[in-house]
Amino acid sequence: MVKLIIEPIVDPVFHPDSYGYRPGKSAKQAIAVTKIRCWRYDWVVEFDIKAAFDQIDHVLLMKAVRTHVKENWILLYIEPVVSG
Repeated sequence: MVKLIIEPIVDPVFHPDSYGYRPGKSAKQAIAVTKIRCWRYDWVVEFDIKAAFDQIDHVLLMKAVRTHVKENWILLYIEPVVSG
């Protein structure tokens, strides 16, 4: 239920190249875009995303969530997940 309510609110805020867990986007699409760009550009940006989410400032993340989500009952579902 929460996903159905907040997804249309927050999805437009994400970068178009964000493919993880997005409606209408898949890992196969991300790989296809990467393949095209690898042939188009002669430079590479590499990221090691292992444990990347462990480094997120959860207070700042909740501030961003509250900017877009105003329903307190939804925040009660989200906050323990990102703060705990």
